Amino acid sequence: MTITGTVGTTARPERWSGAAGTYPQWYEDPLSCLQTTLGSVLLEHGLRPVDVLGRSCEFVFAPGDVMCEEFYRPAQGDRGVAADLCPYHDVESAWTTGSTADDLIALVEEHSRVIVAVDNYYLPFRPAYQDVHAAHLVVVPAWRRTPDGGVEFYVSDAQPPAFQGWLSAEHLVAGWTSGNPSDTQDVFFSSREIGGRVLTTKVRQRPEEPTAAHVARALRGNLDRWDDGAAGPTDRLWSGRSGLRRFVGRLTEQAADPASLRPAYTFGWSMQAQAFLHGRFAQERAFRSGDASLAAVAASADRVVSAWSNVRLLCAHAANVPEISALILRRGEELLHAYEQLAVDWRLALAREGTDVR
Repeated sequence: MTITGTVGTTARPERWSGAAGTYPQWYEDPLSCLQTTLGSVLLEHGLRPVDVLGRSCEFVFAPGDVMCEEFYRPAQGDRGVAADLCPYHDVESAWTTGSTADDLIALVEEHSRVIVAVDNYYLPFRPAYQDVHAAHLVVVPAWRRTPDGGVEFYVSDAQPPAFQGWLSAEHLVAGWTSGNPSDTQDVFFSSREIGGRVLTTKVRQRPEEPTAAHVARALRGNLDRWDDGAAGPTDRLWSGRSGLRRFVGRLTEQAADPASLRPAYTFGWSMQAQAFLHGRFAQERAFRSGDASLAAVAASADRVVSAWSNVRLLCAHAANVPEISALILRRGEELLHAYEQLAVDWRLALAREGTDVR
């Protein structure tokens, strides 16, 4: 077992009751299992997922990454993907690995709950069971011994069809250690070994109602990251306005090769989900405060979501689309315009507040 880069022990809150089967679940369309599992952990700590995951919205792309998992997102900082998704909260995560039921037991005991990477092919409650190989994430907050001496893990999966309950170690470990071979039925989320990966999390943030200052700080941070993005020849990450422009240019250059476009479907999910949550966050704040400028932010975020749908689906089905080069350029420009309009609305909302929170 290799336990490196973990983030320490977090006590399990009193609200969790394995016996009652009440582990919190959270799902919104179009989120992936990355957001739904992290959202469930936030709920366990008394935090509203939209308030935490919805404040940030950005573009970031790692051109050298392998992108064939539902939960893929470019890695940014050294505090893990949870911190990348929640930059305005004290949340962090780290990937670690194991290979046996005892390894997983040790991780659950140390961290109170873990997010486990699995292959849907081995999970009896997933529609892909014994049919399609595809990477996925589930929350595992507990384990127990059965009367015959076996081991079961409590598994919570909010992704439809939602499931939570006890699962034999045999099924879970098989999915957790799967080679996840290439599968023609799911070319987007197969072909990368699961490798016994586990995401540990640490949440220090206390529940609080977002204030106008919190909202302004988030809008300012999002705007700064958009304006200050980088996409140079030596940059590992392409980010912000310049990063998206280079990303769109790369898609245009790859238009004649459908296989090269395919990863945009996977990568785009994380960006689309983040824009969706930001729109939800801004919409809720606008409703509570009566601030029309935040309603405009929400509408612009929704346009980003729609633009990502067009880009992702076009890249997924490029082999069957005539005049793909012209369409890729058009959809890419629409995506860039949608982000630019969102940035304009961030500026207008900040100007209305008369603040320059940093």
